[in-house]
Amino acid sequence: MRFKQTKNKSVIIFSLVVGTLLFQSIFIYSFITIEGYNIENVDKEKLKNSNYWVLPHRIHIDNNWSLTASTYDWCSGLGTPQTPYKIENVTIDAQNLGSCIYIQNTNDNFLIQNCTLMNSQVSPHGAIRLDLVSNGKIIDNNITNNNGRAVSLFVANNILVEDNNIVNNGYGVTASYGNDNEITKNYIQDSNFYGVYLWDSDNNNITENEVVHNGYYAGGYHGIYISESGSPSFIDSINNIVKHNNIQNNRKSGIYINSCDNNTIFGNSIENNLEYGLYFDDSDDIIIVGNKINDNGYGCIANQSSVNYKDEWNVCNDVIDPFTIDETGGGDFTWSQVSQFAWCSGSGTYSDPYLLTDLSIDAQSSGSCIVIDTSINKQFVISGCTVINGQASGGNAGIRLNDVQDGVITLNIIMNNYIGIYLDNSFNITVSDNDLFDNNGQSIILYQSQRNFILDNDQYGSVYYGMLINSISNNNTIKGNTFQNNTGVAGHGDGIRVLYSDDNRFINNTLINNDRGIKIEDGSHNNTITSNIIHDNTNYGALIIANTRVCRDNLFYLNNFDNPLGLNAYDNGTDNNWDNGVIGNDWADYSGVDANDDGIGDTPYVLLGTGGGQDNFPIWDDGDSIAPVITILTPIDNSRYNITAPSYHISIIEDNLDSYWYIVSWDGEESQLFTASLSGTVDQTLWDTLPIGNYTLTVYANDTAGNLGSSSVTIIKESLPSGSPAIPFGLFYLIVSTVSVALILISTEYRLKKKL
Repeated sequence: MRFKQTKNKSVIIFSLVVGTLLFQSIFIYSFITIEGYNIENVDKEKLKNSNYWVLPHRIHIDNNWSLTASTYDWCSGLGTPQTPYKIENVTIDAQNLGSCIYIQNTNDNFLIQNCTLMNSQVSPHGAIRLDLVSNGKIIDNNITNNNGRAVSLFVANNILVEDNNIVNNGYGVTASYGNDNEITKNYIQDSNFYGVYLWDSDNNNITENEVVHNGYYAGGYHGIYISESGSPSFIDSINNIVKHNNIQNNRKSGIYINSCDNNTIFGNSIENNLEYGLYFDDSDDIIIVGNKINDNGYGCIANQSSVNYKDEWNVCNDVIDPFTIDETGGGDFTWSQVSQFAWCSGSGTYSDPYLLTDLSIDAQSSGSCIVIDTSINKQFVISGCTVINGQASGGNAGIRLNDVQDGVITLNIIMNNYIGIYLDNSFNITVSDNDLFDNNGQSIILYQSQRNFILDNDQYGSVYYGMLINSISNNNTIKGNTFQNNTGVAGHGDGIRVLYSDDNRFINNTLINNDRGIKIEDGSHNNTITSNIIHDNTNYGALIIANTRVCRDNLFYLNNFDNPLGLNAYDNGTDNNWDNGVIGNDWADYSGVDANDDGIGDTPYVLLGTGGGQDNFPIWDDGDSIAPVITILTPIDNSRYNITAPSYHISIIEDNLDSYWYIVSWDGEESQLFTASLSGTVDQTLWDTLPIGNYTLTVYANDTAGNLGSSSVTIIKESLPSGSPAIPFGLFYLIVSTVSVALILISTEYRLKKKL
């Protein structure tokens, strides 16, 4: 047997070793094969980075591209638009001697790409210096720590400067006498002087750049500076477009236009600059549209001696004029137009909705603050805005949607409008987590609007209705809102009012301190009102009334009604249900009882009104009348004991248990009370005093409502004959039997081993 086990172990070990070696061989072979494939098949050009060529010299090209391309490996191409001359993957440290790359006197097409350029000499030198040059592209370079200019365009036209990292240089990008250039998508930070500087340069586009924390040398400079040429010519920089840039934290103004006409500043975020957001001086016909200009030290826009400028739809410190977005073109702009402004982002899809955020709009009692009209299949979000003083006529509102689908209105403050939020013929709109205070007429209106979600809003203090659902506004969900303190003329202020509307769901709302909590009228059917708190409303908690048409089949259940100053509910409709067939509502003025403590009143709660409404399953608890349930697990009834007091183990079922104890009684006599635990022993001193006989052990327990429960067993104290076992016979028999069986088993096993 021992040999066989050793043999098996050897086989197992041998198999493991062989398997491990085989796995390693396969893995190493696969790895070598994969590595070989990669090295053979990957284009070696893709392995090049900006350090592929570290040049010990600077580059100077003076109309000699062809010679340079034929001489040096780091330059290639033919100079055509399709195959431009290329300088790429090069690192140059100018060591404070001239420019890193200096190109002049050429109109050939060229590309400078993926290079690292540093330590050029002070201005007019630069990391990339172009003089009398056109048709170039400067893309995706790392240009840092240059004493001069990062990119210098001097009499340079049709140059693209794109996607470059330009940090910690003397200047960022400069153009002098440079026209038709594109400066776009660059990151320009920590320039000593200007981030972008145009001097007598026309028709340039400065777009989508980050221009951050520039101009901190000496007295300070601006983020973007557009200037005329100096004496004696004084020629303007004109027709330049500054669009969609992020211009922040610069030492002076974000954008400064000095004596230059006909320039456009459009859709930029200009924030937290130490002086003005935008400053223009003696610069006429400037177009300033759609910019977000916030938190600049001296203010938003400063105009010195300039005329005929256009200042429209700019946000200044989050404040903007009221506006209408209308996809038919009848408003101030369409979604596609407003999305080009700095204060609106997104593309209108589910994953990237149009976003209007952090705006403050005062309608000054003239029209609405925000209107969205005829917007179908355009996803949008209005969030974090403050809208006030919408006009008190013509259906104007803080936020109004007409013929709109698929939007979200969330986390806004909506105050002092006649109507807070108005949905007119609008579908699939979510209105959530808004604060609606002191809107004079109604805070939320749904008119002919379906499948909307009104969730978790906090509403306070309208003269008429916290919420009005009107005119075939069906299948809406109103959940988790608070509607309070809506008090009107002659007691006509409702938390929620429903007219001519069916199949709406009102869930987990709080309706308090209104004239009427919820009012359903004029042919409104099949609405469900469940799990709402309806308290302290002056006239009615819930009112169903038929003015011109009967209201039927509305369902109320699991609501809590406590309206001591008025009626909890009044039903003047037909076939409305005040329970769901299993459970009804909690009525503070229910006068019935709950004898079986099942939480349901034993008699219906009958409502006033001609509708015959009653709650057949009112939620009710008239107090705890169930005594604790006690079970004595041991000792069992008629157990016998001698000189040692009985031990006990008890179980008590009671949610509101107060205390429990036991007594021992006999022949009309009983012992004192003994405090009990769930497991213990009858008091030995008492037991020693008791003669032989039958006794009753009774355990008592009470609850906090004073209900008393008890349970008893009979115990017998007996004197045993001399010499008898000191343990009960049954237990003695069990021990002897167990030992005997064990001895037989041991003997049998021994004989079997002996035979073997």
